[in-house]
Amino acid sequence: KIEGDSRWVERYNAIFGSSVYKDKIKPVTDVVLGGTLRLFVEKVYNGSYWDRDTGEPVLYINATLPNGATVEQMDALVRKMEMYLRGFSEVRQFQTSVSGPRRASISVYFDKQSQHSGFPYRLKSDVISKALTLGGGSWNVYGLQDQGFSNDVRENAGSYRVKLTGYNYDELSDWAYRMRDTLLTHRRIKEVTVASEFSHWKDDYTEFHLAIDRDRLAKYGINASQLFRAIEPTFGREINCGQIVVDRSAQRINLYSLKSDTYDIFALMQQPFTIGGKTFKLSDIGRIEKRNAPQDIVKTNQEYIMCLQYEYIGSGMQGNKVLERDLETINALMPVGYRAESERLQWRDKDESGKYWLLLLVVAIIFFTASILFNSLRQPFAIIFIIPMSFIGVFAVFYLFKLNFDQGGFASFILLAGITVNAAIYILNEYNSLCHKYPTVDRCKIYIKAFRIKIVPILLTVLSTILGFIPFIIGETKESFWYPLAIGTMGGLLMSLICIILYLPLLVINKKHTLRYLPRSNNPEP
Repeated sequence: KIEGDSRWVERYNAIFGSSVYKDKIKPVTDVVLGGTLRLFVEKVYNGSYWDRDTGEPVLYINATLPNGATVEQMDALVRKMEMYLRGFSEVRQFQTSVSGPRRASISVYFDKQSQHSGFPYRLKSDVISKALTLGGGSWNVYGLQDQGFSNDVRENAGSYRVKLTGYNYDELSDWAYRMRDTLLTHRRIKEVTVASEFSHWKDDYTEFHLAIDRDRLAKYGINASQLFRAIEPTFGREINCGQIVVDRSAQRINLYSLKSDTYDIFALMQQPFTIGGKTFKLSDIGRIEKRNAPQDIVKTNQEYIMCLQYEYIGSGMQGNKVLERDLETINALMPVGYRAESERLQWRDKDESGKYWLLLLVVAIIFFTASILFNSLRQPFAIIFIIPMSFIGVFAVFYLFKLNFDQGGFASFILLAGITVNAAIYILNEYNSLCHKYPTVDRCKIYIKAFRIKIVPILLTVLSTILGFIPFIIGETKESFWYPLAIGTMGGLLMSLICIILYLPLLVINKKHTLRYLPRSNNPEP
């Protein structure tokens, strides 16, 4: 789809957006015209391999407690697991780290006799059983290249993320909850969490919030400040009413309400208050609701930050459209200095598609270098066209062997760009030398002669490079970076040989050259 109102845009969208094209024509043209690049883009996973540690086996135990827990409670829980681990003589040592009141971890190491036996796996099973009996928190047990265990019941916070920034925290908080209420108007959004930072898990920290009906407040002719002053004497704490001098030092006098500890939420809502001669109950102008609230106040670059997360039930494309429409609406209403933007959750690594523009820089350098070497603008094009054709081998080998494409695969592109052009440069340089030496001889014969002279060192270069990468693909584990680099380079080199043999002469030999033959004795053929 192309955005715009011109005639050509409408015609393009009408043709390529029609159901006939998408259902009947596009599936055929994608296969016919897509080639190996289509298979590579659609079928090859763009992600790194997990580095597997083939050394000492380690068992990892993580413990988490709900919100409101203390460091002492976490320490007591972890000590119970430590006492259990101390009963096994095969355990060489374990390292415990209590990072806070809600999280702790234990790393278990084994002695040399037990490392390659079945004991680590038996201990893992026993630790899982022990974790189930301890209770009080959630446990994660993993390691030993085996399936892990988790009894964590925390909910996912949601993959849709909205970040709001502003210079006033109270006003920013108000806009955040207004954005939350706007999102909840959609039937496919059931819950929106408000926090100070994005998280994969939903926090269980909640607060009681007084939601005031502004229309009813205006009907009574009072404002929020008057309402707060009326409630403060009954439920207030640390109300400053002055200071006195004690031992030549000023001491503040704070008042505490005795009823603040005896009143509950129902009493607060039914308690009558008098403001400006009007008596009313708090339930007449508002309601108490319990909702998730941020525990911290985050400020970056002199801007406060609040984060919204939710899950959209339905198509991801439709969810993005709904979010973009709501963001456009609220950004138009917010004053200067406040903004709301979407930050989608990325499960994969950071997008690094911009680095592929570096290939164009490599091609440009090769083009200018070859232009100076050959004193020509046509022959360098024949050289650089070999580069994308050699990439066919990379696309095909990653698709056929179902390999992951990561930084090693990108490095194979760079390496192929240098090796494949070297082979073409060898042949063209010899071809130009023979053409200069024998200007009247058939160019096909000269090219064949140049090819016969240089093909042996080219084959030796390709063969030695392939043999040099074989150690990186031998073994059961696939090393990150090196395995994709090796397999991609080997596939590209094999394809480059086919291109040099079949494709390079079509671009190099000048068919318009007029042949003039002299006697064999005066102009021997090369």
